[in-house]
Amino acid sequence: MDVLTNSYYFPLYSALGYFALVFALGEVARILTAKYVSSRGNNQLFLYELIGTIQMCTCVYENGIIFKNYGFPAIFLCVALLLTAGGIFNRGAMTNCAPIFEQFVFGNLGSSKFITILSAQLIGAAFASKLAYLIWNLTSGMSTAHLENASNMECVLQYKQTAGVVIGFEIIGAFVVRLVVAQLASRPALIKLIPFAISAYLTLALYIVGVPGLNPIVATARLYGCQGIDNSSFMILYWICPVIGWLAGAYVVGQPSVAKKTAKQVKAEKKQKKAAADKKSD
Repeated sequence: MDVLTNSYYFPLYSALGYFALVFALGEVARILTAKYVSSRGNNQLFLYELIGTIQMCTCVYENGIIFKNYGFPAIFLCVALLLTAGGIFNRGAMTNCAPIFEQFVFGNLGSSKFITILSAQLIGAAFASKLAYLIWNLTSGMSTAHLENASNMECVLQYKQTAGVVIGFEIIGAFVVRLVVAQLASRPALIKLIPFAISAYLTLALYIVGVPGLNPIVATARLYGCQGIDNSSFMILYWICPVIGWLAGAYVVGQPSVAKKTAKQVKAEKKQKKAAADKKSD
């Protein structure tokens, strides 16, 4: 049967169109930010993080369609490709608070930038659902899958394991992912596998636990307020646990040491900058 007319692939086409639209809107917003917002200060940093967070969290809403219609292999590939695309287009936006907690705790990120990035992530997480439902409503006439999602506001979390196992998955999973990311990042030939490693954990958690977390920002955007878990338990499970696991992993792998410049190097750099400034003024 012709692939274009086979109803089996209609949900896939809906999802691809959704992802393309979200990334296109994000890229337009980033281009406008680069053009009209100064890179001085934290304004551009805030907007890049805000745009990237809204983009990635909004895409998570569509992942349910992929999983419902095509299963575990498809969701693994989908998440890996989305993370890869995010790494290409996001202008350095992390869209995950665990790495910024790491940088802040280990003294590699000042309090001003820490607050700027975290606030952008939280605001982005809050707006993701609104954009997702807006797209679903606008495209509901063209997609049965989007019509179903637009008309279903119910969110119920169903876990396959006991609370202890779920907590262990969040802590140990974040710990292991941090170690794996460090190993892959240290090898240029393997660095592109990082999204696939993260996706593998999320798919495994989906299969064993039922509701994967790892990223507190994405979990907040997609799961906060759902039935099946109270707010206090949500914060413990999807914020404290993965952050603790991630920081433990960061402690094990260590932080890159920054070599201090000698007085001679500092003096030479000043001379180069002065020479460049004099040449420019001429």
